[in-house]
Amino acid sequence: MIIHNINIYNLKIPFSRTIKHRLYTRNATESIVVVIQDNNDNQGMGEGTPREYVTGETLEKSLMAARRISKAILGQPFETINELYALLKEVGDSDVADMHPAAFCAIETALLDLWSGVENRPIYQLFDDFSNQRVLSYSGVIPSTDREQEFLKYVGLVRKLKLTSLKIKVVDLDSGLSQLAVLREQLGSDIEIRVDANAAFTADTAIQFIHSAKPINLSAIEQPVPKNDLAGLKKVSEHSDIPIIADESMYTSKGPFYLIDNDICHGLNIRLSSCGGFRKAYQIYQRARLKQMTIVVGAHVGETAILSFAGRNLAMICKDAKYLEGSFSKYVIQEDLVDEDISFGSGGMVPVVNRCGLGIEIKHSAIEKWSDRFASLSVADSHH
Repeated sequence: MIIHNINIYNLKIPFSRTIKHRLYTRNATESIVVVIQDNNDNQGMGEGTPREYVTGETLEKSLMAARRISKAILGQPFETINELYALLKEVGDSDVADMHPAAFCAIETALLDLWSGVENRPIYQLFDDFSNQRVLSYSGVIPSTDREQEFLKYVGLVRKLKLTSLKIKVVDLDSGLSQLAVLREQLGSDIEIRVDANAAFTADTAIQFIHSAKPINLSAIEQPVPKNDLAGLKKVSEHSDIPIIADESMYTSKGPFYLIDNDICHGLNIRLSSCGGFRKAYQIYQRARLKQMTIVVGAHVGETAILSFAGRNLAMICKDAKYLEGSFSKYVIQEDLVDEDISFGSGGMVPVVNRCGLGIEIKHSAIEKWSDRFASLSVADSHH
């Protein structure tokens, strides 16, 4: 198998609603999509969602990095999965891949989609150890809003969908506590509720928040303090009787393994795009599980069906993950890249991936409709 063509797209699909949290407000997807074709016209697709406030990677830099990484794999032959892994490792260990995790995620996913498609099995079955469950159950996520009507509409949707777990974004102590009180009152005691503060608190305020929220019976708190305040994160973790989960703090110059090895927090939110694809995400997961950490397999708002299905494959290999986030599709974006409705349904449930590759038929016409082609590379043009 030789990689013959690589197309890189800048994808922008409008949201059906504006989504806010403390660090960002967005109303359209901001994604890079990569389509890779081999010498037999088999193809694979991948997506990355660069988030500057998380990993420092802008969309523009991500697109340029994807072009550089693509040049390194164009024309490269591989005949076995181990040869593909060797290529992914060589390219993935480069500085350009390290600094542009979303770009590398898109390319790696496309290659794994391509290879597992040819082997006629789902991506997750390329890994040694995977779950045998039949369905996956996703959490709801309520974005931050100071409009009561909007908030109650979200609560109504959660109730209608009979979700069993929910994450809510908070921006400060008082509004956070009052919204949590409403959630408990409206949704009852069975649903698991966790909070994502997106760096809203100092360590001391976070500890105060946790104490004040005791009657609400929270399951976890994500990223209570600013990204670089690892000492604060550790302090909150030491003072908390519920799991403290890191998200943005995984991407400081110290990296995610530092948090695991130094007991900085109790859990991690592992998002494919921010970690730099399957193999890096899976390494983080395996290290974290050795410490019995709480794992969220997460997502970025505005992911299309490509990353939604990549996330479902990741959930199958991170089989001890406590919470799954993603597969929002129609709840967030105006149109997805597929014909079928892939959003989670009642109970947050989706069926496990049972087709080969990513496990979903992506429409090329939808990619063309919603994106600009940033680069088109082929073996014929290259000087290998």
